[in-house]
Amino acid sequence: MQIRNILPSFKVNNTTVSNNTIKTKPMKADSVSFSTNIKENEKNFINLREEISKDMKPIMSNSEAACWDFYTESTPENMDKMNVSQDKANDFYDNKEIYAKLKEINEAGGVADKKLKKQLRNLTTAFGDGIEYKEELKAMSTKENEISQKLNSYQMTIDGKPVSKAEISKIMETEKNPEVRKKASDAKIKSGDLIAEDLVELVKMRNDFAKKKGYDNYFDYMLEENYDIKPKELDKLLSDVAKNTKESNKKVMDGVKSELSKAFGIAPEDLRSYHFGYLAGEDPEKLVNDQIKTKEEVVDISKRAYAGMGYDVDKLPIKLDLFPRENKNTHGFSFPIEAGKDARILANLTNNVSSIDTLMHELGHSVFTVKTNPKLPYMEQDTTSTMTEAVAMMMGDMPRTEGLVKDKVSPEVFAKFQKSAAEEDSKFVGSSMAIIDFERNMYKNPDQDLKQLWKDMSVKYKGRSEKDEATNEWATIPHFLSHPAYYQNYFRASLIKAQLYDALTEKFGNLTENKDTAKYLNEHIFQYGGSKEDDEILEEVTGKPLSADAFCERINKTVK
Repeated sequence: MQIRNILPSFKVNNTTVSNNTIKTKPMKADSVSFSTNIKENEKNFINLREEISKDMKPIMSNSEAACWDFYTESTPENMDKMNVSQDKANDFYDNKEIYAKLKEINEAGGVADKKLKKQLRNLTTAFGDGIEYKEELKAMSTKENEISQKLNSYQMTIDGKPVSKAEISKIMETEKNPEVRKKASDAKIKSGDLIAEDLVELVKMRNDFAKKKGYDNYFDYMLEENYDIKPKELDKLLSDVAKNTKESNKKVMDGVKSELSKAFGIAPEDLRSYHFGYLAGEDPEKLVNDQIKTKEEVVDISKRAYAGMGYDVDKLPIKLDLFPRENKNTHGFSFPIEAGKDARILANLTNNVSSIDTLMHELGHSVFTVKTNPKLPYMEQDTTSTMTEAVAMMMGDMPRTEGLVKDKVSPEVFAKFQKSAAEEDSKFVGSSMAIIDFERNMYKNPDQDLKQLWKDMSVKYKGRSEKDEATNEWATIPHFLSHPAYYQNYFRASLIKAQLYDALTEKFGNLTENKDTAKYLNEHIFQYGGSKEDDEILEEVTGKPLSADAFCERINKTVK
């Protein structure tokens, strides 16, 4: 997951215009003078854009860096520094002079170039919001940071002993004693209890803001404003994938329940949430995990994989903070501080496959950032797109899809481990739909029983038991706090990653065994940052527009 610490209402590249955007007035001049005027407008806008960018760049980079400091060392002092940096970001858009110039260009007929048109609309919206909704934006940002500080400073415990998120994950993978598993699960859920009420308050604040912008709720607002997809389009995409993989997903779900039922010696209907995640004796992931002795080995495996593609991670401008400690955010993030020059990764690794996935994923984000051409106009450098998420997810798959750990186990075990890539995609369909549908319904009605809603979604999409306890586990999903409405982006990115990987392996074979991979990715994807649309890049690289075919085929072909 990639941090982008800018105003909630404005994202440079992947944003559509809000309902409050300035409307252009029809021109009465003849077509020749209109054309001349448009060209003059474009020239004026480019000059204004560069004037804006010159001041925007250091402010936004400093805000990213302050966010990094707070996430890696969550002290009150660092929270204050981050709040100050975000206030400066908010204040930047409170500029009536710049806003007037943008309105003047809009009212003179706007611009014709598609890319410039989007930038003009985005900037007009951002400065309009910065003036009209400054206090609301600041209040939401402050509330989010307060919740983050509370969460980051919270110490999970089991029987009074401190445990990290990585240790909790390890218990859920390896511990067979149901009582210990429940204690570990409860320890994590307590972190959700800690912030659940605050999150609901933040959801209501976000909804109030969205309604002022003309939307029913903040989830719909974010879909259209930040992720360029309409709610009905998302619904169709979700339902199509679910329908096309329904039988395979049921087989995978039934298989998981069968294995867990055998492992714990109970009937499938008696399984509870805390039973899930256990890797039974012959599970190929468990057998691989058993051979990964240290968390440092996870780093070595990941760096070797990138070296195999042609990237020397140690020589790239990527700062790594990879292991758990107190007062540090417990999740995994990439921070795109400055395109071409500075990216940073926060992780909490332990010695397992999941940690390899995490580091490979976040390195995908960061390599994208540092290989973006820094000579691009600043507003075209942004890499917080669905494409960068797809690249990161593709990289995170590589412990399974490529031979990163094949020397750890027998060829037979590794073959099963490779096959599990499709099974993981199948599980992802259910888990992501549960998260997306929950979040959408939470924003529609934040006053409902969210514990029960989370349970209902888990039953519907993940096959969990109706007898399960309703809890605040939902509040442990980090995206609900820092990246609202973002999980659907993972879903769309999963379709891109499958299509992209198929096309790239046709060219290069295993990507981590061909150093031409880096050159190709740099030249055809990374260097463009956010200057090209995801669809444009995907069609150029794969030869066809986005389709769910590759993703669904991967699942259905393997899960028979």
